Amino acid sequence: MKRGNAKLRVCASCRWIFINNKETDLQGCPKCGFGHYGAWWAYRNAAYRYKKTQKPWLENKVSEYTFKLLEEIEDSQK
Repeated sequence: MKRGNAKLRVCASCRWIFINNKETDLQGCPKCGFGHYGAWWAYRNAAYRYKKTQKPWLENKVSEYTFKLLEEIEDSQK
C-alpha cells in the first residue's frame, strides 16, 4: 500500500485522527483544515486505539490549557 492511500489519517497540526474520505482529501483535517498524513506511520498499531480515544489530540489540548493557566498564575504573582 502506498503511504498516500492510508484510510486512517492524522492531522499534522492538531493531531486529530480520522478516517480519510474524498471530502477530507480536498479540505484537510476535519477539525482545523490543516494537512494530514497516515496515522499508522506516526503511531503504528496504537493509531487504531487513538482513533477511539483521540489521546494525542487530547494531551495536546490539555497541555496548551495548562500552559495558559500557569501563565495566569505567574501574572497574578507580579
